[in-house]
Amino acid sequence: MNLAIMSIEQQRQPAPQPHLLLVDDDADILVLLKQILYRDYRVTTAHNGHHALKLLEQQPFDLVLLDLMMPDMSGMDVLDSIRLNPQIADLPVMIVSALTHNEDVVRGLQSGANDYITKPFDPEVVRARVRAQLATKKQLDERQQTISNLWMRHELKDRFLKIATHDLKSPLNSIRLAHYHLRNVLGDNPDVIEALDTIETTVNTMNELVEDFLDSAAIQTGKADINLQPVTVEDAIWDVVSRYSATAIQKHITLLIGDTEGVALADYPRLAQIIGNLVSNAIKYSPHNRMVTVASQVKGDWVHISVTDEGPGIPEAEYAVMFEPFGKLSNRPTGGESSTGLGLWIVRELVGLHNGQAGFECPTEGGSIFWVDIPLFRE
Repeated sequence: MNLAIMSIEQQRQPAPQPHLLLVDDDADILVLLKQILYRDYRVTTAHNGHHALKLLEQQPFDLVLLDLMMPDMSGMDVLDSIRLNPQIADLPVMIVSALTHNEDVVRGLQSGANDYITKPFDPEVVRARVRAQLATKKQLDERQQTISNLWMRHELKDRFLKIATHDLKSPLNSIRLAHYHLRNVLGDNPDVIEALDTIETTVNTMNELVEDFLDSAAIQTGKADINLQPVTVEDAIWDVVSRYSATAIQKHITLLIGDTEGVALADYPRLAQIIGNLVSNAIKYSPHNRMVTVASQVKGDWVHISVTDEGPGIPEAEYAVMFEPFGKLSNRPTGGESSTGLGLWIVRELVGLHNGQAGFECPTEGGSIFWVDIPLFRE
């Protein structure tokens, strides 16, 4: 109870006064500026450039009023030092100059000053310009704080998502192992086969969901490891086809390997994942009793890998969102499978990490061809 009351009382306290740093080698000018500003602001003075930079290192300020004409270290040198220091580079700086020195004002503004005031001072003009700069800084600070908060929430969400999906892998593997043993023991029982098939389909779907979300998190955080080396594309295609053969058989889809050629400069697991995502999509969206063909050929500096299906094709209105995350598509999986909407986006991002490109074609006779170009390995 007391803690809650304290929090409310703290919120009611007025915001601290903005802190201004006045920099000038003329003591009379500092006194005059301080008289104009001290009622509304906390004011600190510095009598030369070195003193000003030392104060800026020791404590935070909201605005600097900086005289350009100072001995030893000019105001322009101080301004340059502020803009080159990442810790205070965004600090608003108003330059102070004599009315007859317009060229100094121009040079100061070109060097990054936010505004200027001229001697002799008009107190109302000084106050108005200071208020304007502080209001702008407050808006920028609030915007930056909002961005920081959103980024922290985004990172927290991704962390929880990664933990949750990662923790799902262990029970899924246990279910898969139990299913394997049950299949060996009870696989001949017709009353059990259907239930075992349902378990297998469910586990595969859940595993696909988990892998998609883990890959998404890795890509978004820049942690998708790529180890480029010579890869015989035919080997990767055979591995993928072997992996998805059982899924294709369940839908009576013939999974074919066409002509294959080419050695790509690629990361083998990621290349297999790219091809696997395209094959999985082709099976998922193809009607029963159709064919899906995987092939590769060398085209100039690329190994062109294609996955051709005999599905319904892609409506032209949806071309623009095919490789976007969570793209809304009218075609639905033909066997009741689920989809994260991330598979093709992951393909695009992984292909990009290989410095390749991805695309698709919709032949007039129907179906679709999804393809990727991976750089050809040259000895």
